[in-house]
Amino acid sequence: MKKLLFIFAALFVALAVVRAEEKNKADEKKGVYIFGTSFSFSDSIVYFTEIQYLEEVQLEDKTNFIPFRQHYSYELKDFMSKEGMPGRISAVYFSHKESDVKKKEAKLKKRLEKKDKKVVRYLGSKFKFTKP
Repeated sequence: MKKLLFIFAALFVALAVVRAEEKNKADEKKGVYIFGTSFSFSDSIVYFTEIQYLEEVQLEDKTNFIPFRQHYSYELKDFMSKEGMPGRISAVYFSHKESDVKKKEAKLKKRLEKKDKKVVRYLGSKFKFTKP
């Protein structure tokens, strides 16, 4: 009986270790889906970037933020300045799950168009985020 209990305990521990290793490997491979917005209080047009997948970027463990997240906002702001639209405010939205980012984008777009009466335009392939 003790032998059988020992075998079950050893099997349970082995399965738990294997499962934890699989989870860690899956977490290590996760990238981040990201999109950005750029707006001005004196303009009725809000620009959206396309949703992009950044494979090499990981969220910080404690905060669930992208490391150097301000870099991505400044990158979009600098791009808009070079396009002849200085002084715009830029923000980025991100998640491990593409569905979460798509929901956030749809919700934000709906609010801007209906409630705030803004015109949403996409930058298309003109803009791509880069890792700092």
